[in-house]
Amino acid sequence: MLDRILAVLNAVREADGESSIAHIAATTGIPKSTVSRLVGDLVRQRYLTRTDRSVQIGLRLFELGARATTPRRLRAAAMPVLAELYNATGEHLNVAVQEGCHMLSVISVRGRLRPAPSRAGARVPSATTALGKAVLAFADGDATLTQVITDLDADQRDSLEREFPSIRSEGVALDRCGTFPGVIGIASPVLSLERAPVAAISAAGPVNDMDPDRVAPLVRHAALVLTRRLATTAG
Repeated sequence: MLDRILAVLNAVREADGESSIAHIAATTGIPKSTVSRLVGDLVRQRYLTRTDRSVQIGLRLFELGARATTPRRLRAAAMPVLAELYNATGEHLNVAVQEGCHMLSVISVRGRLRPAPSRAGARVPSATTALGKAVLAFADGDATLTQVITDLDADQRDSLEREFPSIRSEGVALDRCGTFPGVIGIASPVLSLERAPVAAISAAGPVNDMDPDRVAPLVRHAALVLTRRLATTAG
């Protein structure tokens, strides 16, 4: 089945992004009825779009292509920002992107926490971490937000949703030992020009020895600087 799906997508791509059911069937050798069914499934998933006369590459493939370049761009744009933030805080730092119901760490800088609560390539839950909350607060209507909310019980859902207005207004999310015992996390979102969440940046330290009131403005400033750096390198 996967081979047939890929064959259909490749047939549309090789036809300059626009083809017909009959042409796809002729190109791939797949029966026309099967092509029609596969195209219908791919249209529902937004990998293809359909007009009265043709089948075209859908927005989801463009989105996936854009996401593939995000970690590389993030690393290049974030390193000087993280260096400045580390010099100001000395804490454990992360830049992470949303992946399903988790945040995937793209860059991790070790601070004074031992052991380090996360590392580059690690996944942490969106629902409890400051990184995840910072992204979810700006993901209004996103399917990932719906999935995360659905997986929580009523009390957890209400607690998370009550945090969103302050995160949106202040640009800072907090995780006080909700994910890692004894660790407080502070994060801010990195937003696109349309104010959609691209990533988040965080600082984490010992709950009894890190002042959120001091660190939060530094994290928020770092996120704004990273947002601007990504905007200047877009395209």
